[in-house]
Amino acid sequence: MFDFGEIWAFPTDTSFGLGVRADDEAGLERLYALKKRPAGKFFSLVVRDFEMLERFAEIPEGVDTFFFMERPRTAILKPKKLLPQSKFWPRGQVAFRISTIGEIARNINFPVTATSANFSSEDPIFEVEELQRKLGDQIKIYDKIKKLHFSDPSEIWDFTQKIPKQIR
Repeated sequence: MFDFGEIWAFPTDTSFGLGVRADDEAGLERLYALKKRPAGKFFSLVVRDFEMLERFAEIPEGVDTFFFMERPRTAILKPKKLLPQSKFWPRGQVAFRISTIGEIARNINFPVTATSANFSSEDPIFEVEELQRKLGDQIKIYDKIKKLHFSDPSEIWDFTQKIPKQIR
């Protein structure tokens, strides 16, 4: 799972997401085209755990494992040099989430995209059958979980400013 050249659909804590390794530039290009993203709309990344997050991002005081586990949250952080720069996230800031699904987290050995599986401006996808119908053979599907329960979108917090700000 999450090998170079593969786009995976997988469950997240809010809906099905699409994952491509953050260091797979060709895969990122394919995912951007598949999603029909508007220019300038960036990808967030998901990591396996807080330890992996610390390897790839500068963690400000007050951000800890509990911050991510209390409810679905995305944190915009300053990336460390270990994370490759990409046109798919702004220079100097990257939105990160921590996987809350153990089976998925075990397969994340390098940050992967955490964009929703729906096309831009469409509703989130909660069922494997809908993923297959809309995206078919363009992706690989983690289908051990067939249907997700509706969840609100994650909160988004920007920690790149002096004072943290909730964006959503």
